[in-house]
Amino acid sequence: MFRSEVGNQMPATTTEVIARAVICEGDRLLVARERGRRWTFLPGGHVEPGEAVEAALIREIAEELGTSITILGLAGVVEHGYVDDAQTTRHEINLVFDATIHGEPCSHEPHLEFDWLSMDQLATADLRPSPVKDIITTGARSVWYGHGH
Repeated sequence: MFRSEVGNQMPATTTEVIARAVICEGDRLLVARERGRRWTFLPGGHVEPGEAVEAALIREIAEELGTSITILGLAGVVEHGYVDDAQTTRHEINLVFDATIHGEPCSHEPHLEFDWLSMDQLATADLRPSPVKDIITTGARSVWYGHGH
């Protein structure tokens, strides 16, 4: 599943590749929030040049939450464009994976906090980029052949 939140062209100087995890326990979804912000996003982070996407996601979760995950498969891809607080145009490709977490998540990043969001709250939650909600709720999944497969 591919969703786009951008027009045909963005004046961004780079395209960021971001690996994100859909981590559910029962009827709860793990979400991240920058301290002082209202909106949330899925845990994960930037893929470094030359780094396999799956390795980046595993690394980011370990850095952010001090725990490990098992990646189950690709849930979808979301292209997203926005203007940040510094008025810089951003363009990103979010590779969203289903994953299970091993251990209790606890923030290891001073600027981030993590919460469990009830799936009943998902429709009204400010989860960004917003097409991620469709990926989570539809259950439709994409095929992914990662690095080394």
